Amino acid sequence: MDKEGGFVTRPPLLDGSNYDYWKSRMMAFLKSMDSKTWKAVLKGWDPPVIVDKEGKSTLELKPEEEWSKEEDALALANSRAL
Repeated sequence: MDKEGGFVTRPPLLDGSNYDYWKSRMMAFLKSMDSKTWKAVLKGWDPPVIVDKEGKSTLELKPEEEWSKEEDALALANSRAL
């Protein structure tokens, strides 16, 4: 693996020779995108669900056009992390 410099717009390539080096570079790359992207890796992401009249979450997924700005931002962070 080439250890000289790196790309700002592309993630580091894992070639199997030095996982620890790649992992630290990948963490730095994801954190440089934004903090929500890194949090999506750490915590995972669950798609928004519909809340019933009593305030309880259902198993039914909320349509994307009904997502709040925060839910949309979290989904974007998750897609960046992928």
